Amino acid sequence: MRDDTMQCVLKGFGNGYPEALQGRPTFHWFLTGYQGMQTGYRLNLKNQKEKLVWDSGWVHSQQSDNVVYDGPELEFDTDYIAQLLLQDNAGNRYESNPEYFSTGIDTLQAKWMRPGYLGGQAPLIRKSFCLKDTPVRARLYVCGLGYQESYINGQKVGKDVLSPAWTNYKKRVCYNAYDVLPLLCKGENALGITLGKGWFGMTTGGNEDGPFWVQLSLEYANGEKETILTRKNDGWMVYSGGPIRSNSLFHGEVYDARCEVPGWCNPGLQLDGWDEAILTEPPTGELVPENLESIAPVAEFIPVSVTEPEKGIYVVDFGQNIAGVVEIEIDEPAGKEITIRHAEILDKSGMISTANLRSARATDTYISAGRKAVYRPHFTYHGFRYAEVKGLSKPLTAESIKAVVLRNAVNPAGSFQAENELLNQIQHICWWAENNNLHGVPTDCHQRDERLGWLNDITVRAEEAVYNFDLHRFYAKFLQDIADEQGKETGAITDTVPYVNFGSQPADPVSSSYLILGWLLYMHYGDKQVLQKHYDGFAAWTDFLDSNTTDGIVNYSYYGDWAAPVAGAVAGSCGAGAVSAITPGKQMSTGFLHYNAVLMGKMAEVLEKTEDIAKWNALAQKTKEALNRTYYHPEGFYAGNSQASNTFMAWLDISPDKEKTVQAIAESIRQNGNHMTTGNIFTRYILEVLAENGYIDLAYDVVTQTTYPGWGYMVENGATTTWERWEYVDSGPMLDMASHCHPMNATVSAWFYRYLLGIQPIKPGFTEFQIALCIPAKLDGVTGSLNTVKGKIETSWNKKNGDTLSLTVSVPFNTKCKVVTPDHGVSDSKQSEIWLSPGRHELTFRQEKV
Repeated sequence: MRDDTMQCVLKGFGNGYPEALQGRPTFHWFLTGYQGMQTGYRLNLKNQKEKLVWDSGWVHSQQSDNVVYDGPELEFDTDYIAQLLLQDNAGNRYESNPEYFSTGIDTLQAKWMRPGYLGGQAPLIRKSFCLKDTPVRARLYVCGLGYQESYINGQKVGKDVLSPAWTNYKKRVCYNAYDVLPLLCKGENALGITLGKGWFGMTTGGNEDGPFWVQLSLEYANGEKETILTRKNDGWMVYSGGPIRSNSLFHGEVYDARCEVPGWCNPGLQLDGWDEAILTEPPTGELVPENLESIAPVAEFIPVSVTEPEKGIYVVDFGQNIAGVVEIEIDEPAGKEITIRHAEILDKSGMISTANLRSARATDTYISAGRKAVYRPHFTYHGFRYAEVKGLSKPLTAESIKAVVLRNAVNPAGSFQAENELLNQIQHICWWAENNNLHGVPTDCHQRDERLGWLNDITVRAEEAVYNFDLHRFYAKFLQDIADEQGKETGAITDTVPYVNFGSQPADPVSSSYLILGWLLYMHYGDKQVLQKHYDGFAAWTDFLDSNTTDGIVNYSYYGDWAAPVAGAVAGSCGAGAVSAITPGKQMSTGFLHYNAVLMGKMAEVLEKTEDIAKWNALAQKTKEALNRTYYHPEGFYAGNSQASNTFMAWLDISPDKEKTVQAIAESIRQNGNHMTTGNIFTRYILEVLAENGYIDLAYDVVTQTTYPGWGYMVENGATTTWERWEYVDSGPMLDMASHCHPMNATVSAWFYRYLLGIQPIKPGFTEFQIALCIPAKLDGVTGSLNTVKGKIETSWNKKNGDTLSLTVSVPFNTKCKVVTPDHGVSDSKQSEIWLSPGRHELTFRQEKV
């Protein structure tokens, strides 16, 4: 039945958000170390007492992803065990290891409470309770707004920070769940919670401490259950004088160690100065499980250098622009104040420069209690490469300080390595820009007073992200965030999600990210249910845009092709001069209406909505005709002949003479010294158009430029993440919009995966995929991989002796791979396509045109 050289991996996860953890979990699995195809499977589910709840029976199918639980309704607050039997086409059977998961709870039992005072500090909350025996099961469910950290008997609960995830609290509020059995004991116990402001504080003015809600579910060996809840007159006590005196995501934290309360979350504390918490009105949003990977420490950096540009002021270079906090060892007299400021860049004197942070102070302050301590902030994070430390009475050493990276703890998905170090450096800056902007929502930047989920950025950034990280649950949650902000009457979505501080409703029409995210979740993870869940919302946004057209052209645009090189931008326009002067915004808006209609047609086909297919196809055709009627020139170019105008129409495949349109793009690139003139949106598409239309060498030359503008220029100027602007900005009028970590310009990373590695899904969940090779003449080889719901795809190619191409592909179990070899002859066949079965394959091709 089992073979130790094989591994049958069963994965369980909630599909969508939030109801899946309670009602209909989904499963996927893959088999490693084996070549073959699945012919059947059998799933069973047992409860925590190992009583059978559901048996699928043998299902004769190749499906191995997005398999939906189809048994009796699951119980609240219950542990389950799933196990899989799998059969292959040789008649072999394999058994998975058990997969454990727990359901959410009935959230109506516990009550919402809050401190009985107003204040800026982080309150300490505690509850003492006595257990008659050691439990055999213990689950803590907790929500504190904006953030909470929980403790039991002096020990922190969980590894996560900045929890729960940020949402529109008027629509949806997340709670966190923890297994706390190892922290409890027979007799007296203490539960402690401290609250941070987070986004809740910023959206409510920050003048009051947020509400909190707790349920601790216990079960004993004899089957008896006990529940500890937040409720009136039940010993929930609050202390306002704790050490975190203020906290803000943008401005940082002030921590006064003299105010620490030893043993505040331990049993037996004398409650002098503590007050009872009071009942409060609950948030209006629905209370749901946090169905995504929480924010947690994921990496650490030690200093590359520590300098002292001014006496007593130390500047630490960590060598990498990160999102996170500094951890520092401090041994100072009582009352001594140490400040830590954070920045992405230095000025000419070697001091940190914070001008591009706008109003964000990005400063953490520690006030010593006169004893050695290790300080790491609790309820903030910063975007920085450099830290300035001031106030120490002894020299700062590299051994006493480090940087801690914080983000949602999603798993990396892909890897890319080229036989060109510049490409590897570009991949590095793209990966880190995305890595630094996964904080409950896909933020635009990590450092200044913004950090929002801008949908125009995500339109182009999303594909790069799913190639680099496993974002199934993260993006499913964010899709619900978008839906929560959608206008119920108009169907219009918002520029930023959750909708605070910046942006408009309706969103800029380039915000096709709403639909694109759904389609990516379907194609990359096989998630059909996300299309079912959001189809009406996708349709409403598309219908809204269609209703705002004149002669088929969408009649508004805010951002369009944002932040093109400065010569092609409108000086003094919004975004510190980021609006394109060379590409019509309404053309871009209408192009995305066309793309929405195309996607809606595909989704309607998947969901078998026959009548809708005709509707969406008609809209796509109508919009295509309007674009060509309004913007196309007989010479083959669009509008004013900008690269962006031509690129989008070629990418949408609507040009009456696509060859001429692509030629116009190529000519413009060459006239600009092999550089792009595109902004954030069409930089995403221009390389694809070139690669797919016979200009791979030109695309490669564009990517590997080290002069302005381009990714190589960023690398040459010390970038460790992609910038918001093509320009290196450290002063002047563009400074307000000059993030040095912005993933909207990391889209070239997806091009590496799709065209240099060639990895592209053909059918949902990579059931069928292709290796579609594009081989630049100046590149000798690449190696990379992608972890999918079907297992790991690995591929590499290199040139040998100048006339042959060697390709290696590892095809996961239960998948099929099509190898597409443009401009090459196959050594043992005349075919330009080869289908590969599961296993490792080594192929050789004759180079004819490379």
